[in-house]
Amino acid sequence: MSDTITISGGGSTAVATDELFADAARLGGAATAVSAARAQAGALGHELDAIGADHGTGWAEPRPAALLRELEMELRRCEADGEELRAALLASAERYGWTERAVDGLWQFGGGVVAYLLGSALTTPAGLLFAGGVALTAGLDAAAAKAWGSTPLGDWLAANRGLLSDPLFVRAVRAAVDSVDEFAVGAARLPGGSGLAAAFGDLVNAPESASMLLGVAALVGSRALVDGPVSVRRAEGGDRAGDGAAPAGHPSAGPERSVRAPGGFADLAARIPGGEGPQIRIERYGEPGDPRWVVYISGTVDPAIVAGEQPFDMVSNLHGVADDSPLDALRLAGAESGAGERAVRDAMLAAGMAPGDPVYFAGHSGGGIIVHELVKDPELNAIGGVNLGGPGDSAPTRDGVPVLDVAHDEDLVPAVGGAGRSSPERTTVTRSVLGDGHGYEGVLPAHSLESYRDTAALIDASEATKLVELRELIAFTGGGTGAVSEWIAERDPAGAAEPALEPSPAPAVAAPLSRATDAPRGR
Repeated sequence: MSDTITISGGGSTAVATDELFADAARLGGAATAVSAARAQAGALGHELDAIGADHGTGWAEPRPAALLRELEMELRRCEADGEELRAALLASAERYGWTERAVDGLWQFGGGVVAYLLGSALTTPAGLLFAGGVALTAGLDAAAAKAWGSTPLGDWLAANRGLLSDPLFVRAVRAAVDSVDEFAVGAARLPGGSGLAAAFGDLVNAPESASMLLGVAALVGSRALVDGPVSVRRAEGGDRAGDGAAPAGHPSAGPERSVRAPGGFADLAARIPGGEGPQIRIERYGEPGDPRWVVYISGTVDPAIVAGEQPFDMVSNLHGVADDSPLDALRLAGAESGAGERAVRDAMLAAGMAPGDPVYFAGHSGGGIIVHELVKDPELNAIGGVNLGGPGDSAPTRDGVPVLDVAHDEDLVPAVGGAGRSSPERTTVTRSVLGDGHGYEGVLPAHSLESYRDTAALIDASEATKLVELRELIAFTGGGTGAVSEWIAERDPAGAAEPALEPSPAPAVAAPLSRATDAPRGR
């Protein structure tokens, strides 16, 4: 475990620790102060020269004007030394960034080559026999686990669960999810397949693969990966803790609690729902005529790939990843967006939010996917967003709306979004959270919301200029106290099983907050 965070992106090609960026900023500030002092010394020296101060007999050596000239020269040397040190620090960060990009490129290239070769090998007799054996073994293991509760394979995976949190394994998964197309080309044994894989390797990545998978699942009538209608209701009574009346002028009715405005990323992370009870939390600040909102979104609650009552599941997550690709707009079947995103939009509307109201988003895991989907929507007045542990690297960004992505080196979940794309609006913070001798409690210990809350506190403590600027955005609320409401989202599982090729009816509420409807896509 380390308390050192690494920063990349945000319009810079440099990659370095927050201490390095903070030191570079301090050196820059010191050089600026020295430059101002040098200018003052020079100006004063010129004034003394103008009145002939050095020509009088009342001054001992060195004369005042000459002394100021010497001081100006020394300050000039100090200024140059500070700028040189600052440039050296930034050049070190640039070299580290170049190395990281080169390594990422090699991983992507290697992943594509391996995927193509595996696809080619799969269609050979030996490959088919091997794949059949793997499938049979997995089926027998699942049956044995259901009958007896424990299997040798299951015991081995439990004993070696650290593999899922190995940074090398995480990096391999990141490369693999972008190489599905190379695998398919290899399996199809198309003429010139290696050339096709090379040509389209950078065009078809995780979002495109997710979109095609959703389209196929809907077209064949699969129960898996098919989303359905969702509804939200305010959490009251036993659904949440606390009571109280809404502040005067609040647009939504019903009991609400007061809350102080978040002061940093640690406050935001602490208020993200933890997966039990309400999945959405909404806070309102400002005056009645100038409302300002913060929306918190839970992570994945149910890992199921068949849509059930819980909308914060893998079905919704896959829709969110697919929506990061322009190709998804051409998909003819399936829901337009994930149930989780639709639930958040419905809750925002029910809480009284209008499309032009300023809003900041914070989410964990699958909630981080939704953060990216909402931040990039030009019809929402998003101030920014923070994604803790969600696969958001492939998500497009929106000009002028910064997003902070936080990912732990040992966390497998952010890697399933692929290698991603650079953007001046995206700043990424990474950190190693599993030290030597870690017991690996849980399947993915580095993905826990608690560990991301610790990292959020380190981000607040950082003096790196970029992180300070992002933290200052949160002050858009104006401070003070506001009102908090919590919302429970539920999906209609029966709706997910209905045919997905009917024409889409008009949305019930024609507002940007609810532009993503429950309706499936038409032909």
